[in-house]
Amino acid sequence: MNNFEYLYIHWPFCNSKCFYCDFLSFCKLDSLKEEYNSTLCSQVKSLKNNSKIKTIFIGGGTPSLWPVDLLRKFFKELKSSFDLTEIKEFTIEANPADITQEKLICWKELGINRLSIGIQVLDDNVLLQVGRKQTVEQAINAINLSKKYFENISVDLILGLPGVDDSTWQNTLNKVVAWPVKHISVYLLTLYKKTRLFDLVKKNMISLQKNAKIASLYNSTVDFLEENGFMQYEISNFSRPGAESMHNMAYWERKPYLGLGLGASSFDGNIRYINEKNIKKYLMQVESPLKFAEHEVLTEQQIFLEYLMLTLRMKKGGDLRRMLYFLSNEKKERFFSNLENLKELGLIFQDGGRIYLTKKGFLLENEIILKLF
Repeated sequence: MNNFEYLYIHWPFCNSKCFYCDFLSFCKLDSLKEEYNSTLCSQVKSLKNNSKIKTIFIGGGTPSLWPVDLLRKFFKELKSSFDLTEIKEFTIEANPADITQEKLICWKELGINRLSIGIQVLDDNVLLQVGRKQTVEQAINAINLSKKYFENISVDLILGLPGVDDSTWQNTLNKVVAWPVKHISVYLLTLYKKTRLFDLVKKNMISLQKNAKIASLYNSTVDFLEENGFMQYEISNFSRPGAESMHNMAYWERKPYLGLGLGASSFDGNIRYINEKNIKKYLMQVESPLKFAEHEVLTEQQIFLEYLMLTLRMKKGGDLRRMLYFLSNEKKERFFSNLENLKELGLIFQDGGRIYLTKKGFLLENEIILKLF
């Protein structure tokens, strides 16, 4: 992993676990933060090279809980190990309840220029029901405070949370588009096993909205956001012109990136690497270079599938010739037959040498990929 321009940093600590979350994160382990920070620092030092970083994304967990003194220490090491002079986008994820003036000033001083704030929905009862430790008032206060220090603000929403009726969702959208934000992510709720929400649904203690209802809300949401100047550029992402997430685009375009921290993944174009996921084992690496716990050399078939899956997520679609490069003549015939069928169903359209998912197709992306594959 010598040549990369995109850097992801994982901060796995949270104050509490949202009921729907299956991310690699931990609660009530504050005592390990300093040790974790030291491990990150030592690994950054071991990776010292001349890579010119274009984007950095600090995700979690809850990165807004990263103590400013530890964050400054880590950033000092980061700056001495990599060339950060050409950074275009530097994002940190934040929960509204954690945002303070002190943190905003620190983040700005370190060169962070983009905030990604988890709003989810503007309804206190719904937030409480899914274990989200924030209020609508805190969300509004966080936006009002953040806009004094940052021009590039993104907010995350979740479509399909239990207890959200049409008026609650529309009220959320109405308020969010009026905020000084340049980017909005709208993720469809996914029910993961081994989460508290999964158990609650299984026990019939919480009911989720039907797929047909989610599809209808998704389509109306896309229309509403575009009518208000937030153009869709990926299944779940909308932005003002020029405010698309450069870091996430790198993932979707399969560009090489380095992941630092517990369970983070890296990619060099052909091999995917994954860091240690056990926090105790990870912390034992404090005096050693970064060691990947797993790696996978992708086959041509996997590369084809990844390209197909990732490019069709984007509004700009995928290059048909590049898709066909990895296929035998027999598979090409099958691919074109399936493609024509999907076009007849109104799920895909073709323009010259590129293919694109339709609005209807976006909601059925996984099924379409399997059909094409």
